[in-house]
Amino acid sequence: LGQGSRSGTSVAWVSRPPPVLGSSRVPRPNLSATMSGGYLHLTGEESMLRTQRQQAVHSARWALGCFAAVVVAFTVGRQTVPSVNIGAPVQMAGDAPWSPWVPGLFQPVLQPAFLNEPLAKSAVRRFDMYLMTKAAFATPSVKTLNVEQWLAPDFLYETVGFATSRTPRGWCESGEEDEFRRTFNESVFSQMLFLGNDDMASTTSYGNVFWASDLLGVPAPNNWVYFRVADFYAARKISPGAAQLYYNFMIIDFADLFRRVGRPVLPPAALPEGLVLTAAANDGVPAPLSVVAKLQDAATAQKVAKAALHDDWIGSGAGAGTKQWRSHWHSNLTFYGPGGIGRAHGVEQYRQHVLEPFRAAFDDRSLDTKIFGCEGNYCGAFGELSGRHVGTWLGLEASGKILSIRFALNWRVVDGLVQEGWALFDIPAVFKQLDLDFFAMAAAARPQIHS
Repeated sequence: LGQGSRSGTSVAWVSRPPPVLGSSRVPRPNLSATMSGGYLHLTGEESMLRTQRQQAVHSARWALGCFAAVVVAFTVGRQTVPSVNIGAPVQMAGDAPWSPWVPGLFQPVLQPAFLNEPLAKSAVRRFDMYLMTKAAFATPSVKTLNVEQWLAPDFLYETVGFATSRTPRGWCESGEEDEFRRTFNESVFSQMLFLGNDDMASTTSYGNVFWASDLLGVPAPNNWVYFRVADFYAARKISPGAAQLYYNFMIIDFADLFRRVGRPVLPPAALPEGLVLTAAANDGVPAPLSVVAKLQDAATAQKVAKAALHDDWIGSGAGAGTKQWRSHWHSNLTFYGPGGIGRAHGVEQYRQHVLEPFRAAFDDRSLDTKIFGCEGNYCGAFGELSGRHVGTWLGLEASGKILSIRFALNWRVVDGLVQEGWALFDIPAVFKQLDLDFFAMAAAARPQIHS
């Protein structure tokens, strides 16, 4: 009837119900009224009266026990309920009738190694912990109160395929997360990269999910599938020890996802597709652990990553294949591209199958970097590449149009050279600029079997 807890100890109250007439615990009426062996044998009427009196006594004791249990439980509950740290309890419109009061805000318990992370990275970690452990069971209003700890009032969320939302409440009420949970009703996500500083953060993860219902019009295969997802965040400092996120861009590798379920939209890549790994280094998983990254040369990594971003994607290509072009890439680099591009090993594969097709397809290229930052020797950049579409890229023939391509890039720098790179591009948006519907094409594709 009552339960309370202060330090993991629960108190439960149990009382026994009154005996039931005719049960084994109540003697049946005796129809005789004689003395035998020193025992009184009652008449049937007297036995019935005694039984009724016994039942009344038991019922009274049971009711009194229930009342006492309720009183004690109420007292224990008042003493052990967690304190609310957002002011007086407030009833929120739209909450379920059975949960009208705002609970205390979620405060994650962090491992000691995570306590002194850069501010933006710390905000993302706490935000993610709430989403993974509590958000699915919260009403929109309670969820909003919690995420407002880490999301700024002017928070802007942009993504690929789903709707844009603004403000923490707008994000909570957008329905995207509910749709995602309905579509992938069982899921396990594993982070591969998680880097950040006080102003930005970046994560790259892969999900093993059960695809159970249509996604953006694409029929569900009703099977377990895999896909890669990346997020970039921008943050501003609100106190000496805290920051809030005011921007989040999320991108899924839809090209590879649809290829995996037999609905490819892009032609097969010249390079192997599908496999994407975390960093080939003992820097933690996800990489890097901040306590490890502090020992690395962030200034050199930033210089090299900026060179890779600009020279590779905006450069004229005149130095391709020369020592100057190779200067910021390790000879045995690994580049994990999205579906349609694939995984390159070594400078030659990267130049021939990643950079040259892009440079040949787009003239007058320009770069708009919206987020850039490094933690130790790991760097990340989010922004837009633009250029005139003059050649075929990912099966899309030249249109002559100026196209914009949102990108999410990460690099790991070792000894002044890029050892590994990870990339995703907003390919559905490129299709849209050419009046093509990437998701409709996937839905209409004849299902095939792919590994």
